[in-house]
Amino acid sequence: MRSSLEHLPEEKQRELARVVAIIHEEFADALSGTSAAFKKRGRILKIILFGSYCRGTWVDEPHTMKGYRSDYDILVLVNSKHLAEPQYWDKTTDRLMWDKDVKTPVGLIVHGAREVNNFLADGQYFFVDIRREGIALYELDDRPLAEPRKLSSVDAYRVAKEHFERQYKAAAVPSAWQVRS
Repeated sequence: MRSSLEHLPEEKQRELARVVAIIHEEFADALSGTSAAFKKRGRILKIILFGSYCRGTWVDEPHTMKGYRSDYDILVLVNSKHLAEPQYWDKTTDRLMWDKDVKTPVGLIVHGAREVNNFLADGQYFFVDIRREGIALYELDDRPLAEPRKLSSVDAYRVAKEHFERQYKAAAVPSAWQVRS
């Protein structure tokens, strides 16, 4: 995984450093004063930039008629999937939205490291792309993410079918008779 942001303007590099600092501050705050053992052991293992800013294809044109601005896509890996729950990250996303030093929108995704390594072992394309193209903004240690597994056609079908069923269920639109009742 890459770690250099040299392809980005200095202003964007400073902004990303601020994003990383906010993520750490708010996570520490979310875990402070807790008695639960898994929270006391809670750690951010990696913060990864992915998407257009890591590929160098971002758009930053707030001054034009469209006013479009790409967001920073950030994947945060924590040491427990329980710590990926929204209640630990709501204040972080709010602060990233309102911080005066972060002008670029931030899209934050949080997962447990074991979960992401399982996704990679299953060859899930989203995470395979992040592993291949992503830029590590922070790493607790030098442990790499799992190597993506080349899927057999049977496994590729299974993964695609599971993904479709999950997404289809989440996007289900009620029919007209369900809306009226």
